[in-house]
Amino acid sequence: MNPSFLKYILQLADNCLIQGHRLSEWCGHAPILEVDIALSNMALDNIGAARSFFSICWLTGR
Repeated sequence: MNPSFLKYILQLADNCLIQGHRLSEWCGHAPILEVDIALSNMALDNIGAARSFFSICWLTGR
């Protein structure tokens, strides 16, 4: 696999993980309950995407 493509996928994984962590910090602090639930779900989606990107990097980087 192309090393620059692998680096790009790793950067996407890092960005998703950091964004998911930042969104999860709002859990319980949002002004409206629906917003709180939506932010929590978006955080989980980003962390799941990061996990997928990291597994792609791990599988193709061998």
